[in-house]
Amino acid sequence: MKLSFVILGYKDLHYVRLCIKNILKLNLSVKYEIIYVDNAGHVGIPEMVRLLYPKVRIVQNEKNLGHPAGNNAGLRVAQGEYILMINPDIVLRSAEDIQRVLTYMDEHKDIAILGPRLNNTDGTVQNSCYRKYSKLTPIFRRTFLGKLPWGKKDIARHLMLDFDHDKTQNVEWILGACLFLRKSIIDQIGLMNPKFFMYFGDYEWCDRAWASGYRVVYFHDVHGIFHYHKRESASSRFSIPQLFSYATRVHLKDWLTYLHI
Repeated sequence: MKLSFVILGYKDLHYVRLCIKNILKLNLSVKYEIIYVDNAGHVGIPEMVRLLYPKVRIVQNEKNLGHPAGNNAGLRVAQGEYILMINPDIVLRSAEDIQRVLTYMDEHKDIAILGPRLNNTDGTVQNSCYRKYSKLTPIFRRTFLGKLPWGKKDIARHLMLDFDHDKTQNVEWILGACLFLRKSIIDQIGLMNPKFFMYFGDYEWCDRAWASGYRVVYFHDVHGIFHYHKRESASSRFSIPQLFSYATRVHLKDWLTYLHI
């Protein structure tokens, strides 16, 4: 088995259906499997997958375990040499993109985690790799302090606004929405940390890869991977409701967890 797709879903039935459909339409030349992990969204997704895509393996969690632990349920049963861990709002349009990534990883055995270039729905490049947070980055991103010169500078540093997305290179942190993983290395460094619920699991995973002597890489040479992404944890416009929203509370809680690991 060359490649395992691991898709984690919650209440996004439409995206799950399209995600699996697009993978099957790629007609990949390598042997692969598709694993759908249902995070107990209770909207009939497992039943839909069984009906439309009977060859897809389904893993059902009894409750919503969050992003790290939810994905771990699929990673544990994956058999591929490589694993492509994706959110269901990722659209894959090119088999050549997948093959280029696999070839690159075959040629660079020290890569543990690779994040491919992601496009927004309008075709622009999406920011998907980041520098580490400073201790004030979450505050800058959620309050008026982010409008001040030092706040803007810290946010720009974190978002890597100076980054060349047309160059493959090492990075500190790759967004967990679409990750190519080398299974043999993941077996060594461990799965995602279930102490996190929605955020920073990818952040801490990349830390562990680097600490173990492996690389985390942003790969630019793909052109047909799109992320239908709606950011919920932060906004460029500060408001009191946004500051106390569920997503913001979870984000800050996970940030505090990361600081104490």
